[in-house]
Amino acid sequence: MTATTPEAASGRRLFVSYARPDSEAVQRLVEVLRALHHVPWVDRELESEGGKPWWDRILAEIEACDGIIVVLSPQLFDSVPAEREREYADELGKPPLPVMVEPVTPDILPRELSARQFVDFTRGGPLAGAMLASAVAGLPPAPPLPDPIPKRPDVPSSYLGDLRDRVRAPALSLEEQIHLITELRLRLDLERERQAVVTLLRELQQRRDLCHATWQLLDPLLKDVRGESSEPAPPGDERPAEAGPASGPATPTDPDQGLVTPTHRTPPPGWYPDPSGRHQLRWFWNGCWTRQASDHGKVVDDPNF
Repeated sequence: MTATTPEAASGRRLFVSYARPDSEAVQRLVEVLRALHHVPWVDRELESEGGKPWWDRILAEIEACDGIIVVLSPQLFDSVPAEREREYADELGKPPLPVMVEPVTPDILPRELSARQFVDFTRGGPLAGAMLASAVAGLPPAPPLPDPIPKRPDVPSSYLGDLRDRVRAPALSLEEQIHLITELRLRLDLERERQAVVTLLRELQQRRDLCHATWQLLDPLLKDVRGESSEPAPPGDERPAEAGPASGPATPTDPDQGLVTPTHRTPPPGWYPDPSGRHQLRWFWNGCWTRQASDHGKVVDDPNF
């Protein structure tokens, strides 16, 4: 446990748990807490470290603190590190103090916070400072650390990092593909993640095992966001979707797999009318017709194409 500093003797040692987009509001909150002679700790000085040393330092500060300030905002519920900080502090019995910096609906607060009175810090000012001072003074003392101490939570990976790993999995079922699209679509509204989400959606679109039902959801979604994305559109994407690859002369490229390459400019991957006429649609990928076909939404394997 970190030793108490001389400054801490006149106030509470407080761990500040927050979502990164709220950094400016957190800075104002920290300044007020210091003016009240408390000792707030934020992880800003550790931003460049990351990984296990960063996480170990955060957990050590939670273990040493007198209470945890939970900065409430809509962004908080997207932060995996903040969630694990709260859960670990709760296991240690650290008293929480919710401080709202952006309006949130009390009904969606985590269990450990929903029954607690929170400080409204959305407008700042003397009244908010007085309410904060009173709330901190009313925090119960933190109990001694449990013996044995609970197992420390693992280093959190980013939510987008988890989605990226799932998009790049060796195989994805139809259900897994649709779940991924649903989760990624929800995060398109988060400006800080939008570009990364578009990239992951395009990676998903390039998969060889993409199902027709998935493509029907994915293709219009990417068309909606393409004009807002700074990434270049796939070659030939200005072609009408219903046109598909031209069915003119083609040159076989892999007799074993039955893939053929159209001679015109390569259109984007997608389901197009089957040029062989044996099925309704056929998957076109990386400039080649593949052996994956679809009839009435069901994907079939056609190795003799």
